Amino acid sequence: MKTLALLVSLFLFLTGENLHAGQKRETVSGWLEKKHTQLSAVEDPASIRKVGLDQSEEPKQEGLYTLYPKKGYIQFEDGSWVLLTSHSAHADDGLADISLIRTSDGDYFSNRGHCCLPILLFSEGKVTSLDSFLKTTGKGPKAMSTPWIKYSREEDAADQPAPNPEEKPKTNHEPQSNHD
Repeated sequence: MKTLALLVSLFLFLTGENLHAGQKRETVSGWLEKKHTQLSAVEDPASIRKVGLDQSEEPKQEGLYTLYPKKGYIQFEDGSWVLLTSHSAHADDGLADISLIRTSDGDYFSNRGHCCLPILLFSEGKVTSLDSFLKTTGKGPKAMSTPWIKYSREEDAADQPAPNPEEKPKTNHEPQSNHD
């Protein structure tokens, strides 16, 4: 009997199955759907925790500024804003890195760049508006640049372009060690 239990446990471990039958692994499309619902339910964005961009003062060697926005509400100098939420690969649940934002224009965008508590973004200039924020990129697999992709609830998130590890990255960014 102990041998059978050991074999079943080993099988479940090797196949990645959860030992708790009631728990189900979340999918990217499921996570996006859930977060879209949560972000769309926010009537007053200013009621959410206001966070800054934590943008570097000077561009790095490759000429790009580094930003570390955290989950919450970001308001830009021009009055535009984003609500931002993210999931980190460090959760080790198979979902990997993904962020979703709701903009003051009513649009939603996702990004598959790396995130810990903050997400890691790069910009060619100072980010002061929604338009400049949407031009930032994340850092995907093999340092591939990951842009913000318009998200629509009607579309299946699995159909959205995922980082292609075969493509050459535009730049090779290294995050600061205290954020990773």
